[in-house]
Amino acid sequence: MKVVKTRLDLQNDDTKSNVILLGTWCIKNNSDLFENINSYKIFPYHWKDKDKFIKDYDYLDKIYEKKLAECTNILNEIHKTNMDQRYWRIVIGPWLRFFIDSLFDRYECVRLSNDKQPNSFFTIYSYKHNPPKDFEEFYEDLVSDYWNEKIFSECIKYQGLPHNISENLIKPKKSFSNKKSFLRNMIDKTLMFYQFLISKLDNKIVIFSPYIGISKALRLQRSLIRFPYLITPKIKTIDTQISGSRKKYFIFNNIDDDFEEFLSTQIRKNIPQAYIENFHIIKSQALKEYPKSPKVIYTANAYQSLESFKIWSAEMTSKDTKLFIGQHGGTFGLSLLNQTEKHQINIADKFISWGWTSKDHKNITYLPSLKLKSEPKKSFQKNDGKIIHILGSVPRFFYNYFSMPIASEYIDYLRNQIIFLKELNDFNLSRLEIRQDNTGIKWGWNVDDVLKNNGFDKNISRTNISLFDQLKGASLSVSTHNGTVPLETLAVNFPTIIFWDMNHYQLRKEASQKISLLKEVGIFHDCPKKAAHHINDISNNISSWWYEENLQAALKEFTREYALSAQDPVRVWQEFLLDESAKE
Repeated sequence: MKVVKTRLDLQNDDTKSNVILLGTWCIKNNSDLFENINSYKIFPYHWKDKDKFIKDYDYLDKIYEKKLAECTNILNEIHKTNMDQRYWRIVIGPWLRFFIDSLFDRYECVRLSNDKQPNSFFTIYSYKHNPPKDFEEFYEDLVSDYWNEKIFSECIKYQGLPHNISENLIKPKKSFSNKKSFLRNMIDKTLMFYQFLISKLDNKIVIFSPYIGISKALRLQRSLIRFPYLITPKIKTIDTQISGSRKKYFIFNNIDDDFEEFLSTQIRKNIPQAYIENFHIIKSQALKEYPKSPKVIYTANAYQSLESFKIWSAEMTSKDTKLFIGQHGGTFGLSLLNQTEKHQINIADKFISWGWTSKDHKNITYLPSLKLKSEPKKSFQKNDGKIIHILGSVPRFFYNYFSMPIASEYIDYLRNQIIFLKELNDFNLSRLEIRQDNTGIKWGWNVDDVLKNNGFDKNISRTNISLFDQLKGASLSVSTHNGTVPLETLAVNFPTIIFWDMNHYQLRKEASQKISLLKEVGIFHDCPKKAAHHINDISNNISSWWYEENLQAALKEFTREYALSAQDPVRVWQEFLLDESAKE
């Protein structure tokens, strides 16, 4: 029996009887992915077992901390520095944790497949190995068939499983164009020159990538009586010749198990060039183009993928600059597991949430969100308006450790959406529009086909307008995943129904108590049928249900904790940042 690893590995002449799929991510035909999936032999996904998922999280957390400490020593030796672990956590932490978690997932898929089907064999590919330039390139690779084919092949070779070697694996070229108009180029050059000039000023507070609209960002920066930073400096990372330092220095001792041994060989091969070969180039340019000695640095999302920002902020924090990171979406404070949240809290002097705190982390404070809108003076909701059904999406391959549908579990998620739609009465179905997350297309999920095949083609929304523009004149928002969207609609007091599978979107204890408040008043449902039936019950007068005293009280208590907003959040943030920058 041949084991198929990815879509690249599934050949046209393969029959369903002679292959077994490592996961649902191998299936090419979207109708097969949903309607005909039972015609395939597929290994059960190992993290459907949520006890294993939680146990593995703790195991990988320990592995990460161990490898971070070892990489700290190695990188200091390579670069002739003596930076502490926090410095390297800021620089390499996002890549190292994503890489460890993803590698373990692929390793387990291969290992457990052999346990269940010991007489099977694999086809692996020869390929030219080259580590990614930076985190951004790694992140793109992470959810691609090409990268996963390579990693699965490495897992198979290491575990000594039967295989044959096929032709060379070639990385597909990017199809998009980087060409810009003359006007766009002139604007970019002007902004970069402006940014270069103000980097020479003695700005005590520096704000990069705050994850808010341009007008609000400008207002915040002007309120601080500072020249605003409009863009982050554009410092390119490049491909270069791979250094011999990788083999010489990346030697790990005190190996505790087989996976850790495998991981240790792969770190050397895969650590981005930005941390080895090009580190000094990026560092030198960043120190020239970023501000010199701020008191406070604030960002919402530059901490992860922007190498120049990470290296610069690590340099600044080593000289007593404070690094503040703000919450930039949903799941924070809610999800049982969220490794990106943990990373941000660990590197930040202060982590600024949308209302929640934690007894385990004293550096968490809360402010009204700059992202969320506050309740409008006049509601734009209409009882007889449309129902906006909002879908989420995840990559076909696991990529980030937090509580959500993973890989094949997304099919279960889609099934729940179909169940929900089929339970709506004719009146509600006739006015329902399905809004999709466009990343689903990029990640290989053609949800349109699933909806069409189930009779919901007419309900698919094909607008490109913003969510709030689409909600104008609507009657109800339906959120189906633990993300930013339900917090956005609840924050403005817009009638909202939320439903999701609690086995996929597991919550921490404190969050479960608050979600229970929403469940009691009919906002939250853990079953698609119950959600649809509730909508059918309230559809004649949604406003009457929504503005019930007990519902509004529950809503207020929940949003105070997880979606804190204010009429003028900029003023609150201004006072906070000025106070913090004045501290010694």
